[in-house]
Amino acid sequence: MSTIELINGAGSEKADDSAFFAGYRKPSHYAIGESAVERANDFLVRIAEGRADHQQIHEAFSTSDFTMSAFAAIDTRLRQAYAELPSVWRQYTDTLTVNDFRPTRLLDKWSNILGLKLVPEATEYPAAAGQDFDQWWISVVKYGLTDGITFESRINNEAIGEIENLPGKLARAAQETETINALSNLLTIDPETNLASDVNTSFFKAGNGNAPTALPLTAENLDAVIDTLLAKKSRRGRLMAAPALQVVIPRALENQANRIRNLRQIEKTTGDTKEVYDNYLKTVDFVVEPMLDAILTHANAATTWFVLPKTGSVRPASFAAFLRGYETADVRVKADAGQSVGGGAISPLEGSFDIDTIQYRARHIVGHQVGDPTFTYVSRGA
Repeated sequence: MSTIELINGAGSEKADDSAFFAGYRKPSHYAIGESAVERANDFLVRIAEGRADHQQIHEAFSTSDFTMSAFAAIDTRLRQAYAELPSVWRQYTDTLTVNDFRPTRLLDKWSNILGLKLVPEATEYPAAAGQDFDQWWISVVKYGLTDGITFESRINNEAIGEIENLPGKLARAAQETETINALSNLLTIDPETNLASDVNTSFFKAGNGNAPTALPLTAENLDAVIDTLLAKKSRRGRLMAAPALQVVIPRALENQANRIRNLRQIEKTTGDTKEVYDNYLKTVDFVVEPMLDAILTHANAATTWFVLPKTGSVRPASFAAFLRGYETADVRVKADAGQSVGGGAISPLEGSFDIDTIQYRARHIVGHQVGDPTFTYVSRGA
């Protein structure tokens, strides 16, 4: 049996969180009492529900204490929104954490040893042979964006809408980044547009025994594909214990997946023999990945489907990595408001020195790598 393990070097010393971007501070960096954050959150809820008038909003945001408390509340709500959004990609991609930005090795070891050797009387024990391995490297990279709330919109009380939309906007962007990161193992994605032109033919290829086909998703075809995968042999020519498999599909194929699951029987013809089975495919897991519909631009995007091992398998095919200590999205506000003429510090939420804009920045750190192709399959459909 082959297993894949993560090999880490010495753990890196955790850097000061505020040192990554000079001039930026997380709202939680400032000393803000819990009661102030709670009051700010309650007031944000009142505004969202239309229970605060124009004058109340203007007075609240005219004080830096309230504005800072509001952003601290948003920092908390961002984390909540991030956690509440579904992560479908985690159903078909194994996750791990790495210590730093340097590549980390993934090792797939196997042995050609088949049982023990006969040792005749008074002879030496034979040496074991046949140990070998495959390896891949995984590393994380940084993603992010900046945006701003202008001085004019704050004066016009338009900023409240932008502030209210901030948690969901950044949380959704972070989740989309994670999904696109995981799908980069399955698709050829342009990093500039985040659109995919085709399946990942560097992974799905003849050399890996999983070159793309053109079979539509039907019960008969799925049955044949699963039979083929279960018959896969190891590098030493023996049948392997197959991992649990699942089918990853775009939303466009969801109804077809339901039809397959709801069939009572499956017909199978081998040569001149026709056999009828109870529909065992009703127990197959179909993972609907909506991002496939959104980013795959291939002409057959709506009919493309994958078969992959379930996560936690001893032969994972897809990995995603997070940086240890930075597993969730980070949002912070730029601290470049300057100082008052009298020398006192000015809250960054009064706007920047140069353009009067409250600038915020989101960051997320993720990485991806393909793994073992043995029990994988892709079809672009008909």
